[in-house]
Amino acid sequence: MKVQQTQPRSVTTSHDPMRERLLVISRYVENIRRLARLADRLGRSELGTAMMEVAGCMERMSNDIAMSATGADILRRAARLVGTAEGLLERQSKLAMLH
Repeated sequence: MKVQQTQPRSVTTSHDPMRERLLVISRYVENIRRLARLADRLGRSELGTAMMEVAGCMERMSNDIAMSATGADILRRAARLVGTAEGLLERQSKLAMLH
């Protein structure tokens, strides 16, 4: 009886940077819209409107952002926007609950 040795199979995953960027853009758009709705609920309608406009622009330009050389810079700035808006709105939300 022969023992057959098996070699580990190499798992090939397709690494598609454009697809990954499109996924990141989609998540940022969702987060920006969520924060825009929160801003509206907290009485910051100007911020909410501006954030909805940013989300819409990112969504419309998602292919251009994903393909361009400056796409990574745009995504970094979007990440900073999300982080800053989350911090601001969370503080205001907590203060609104206390009052």
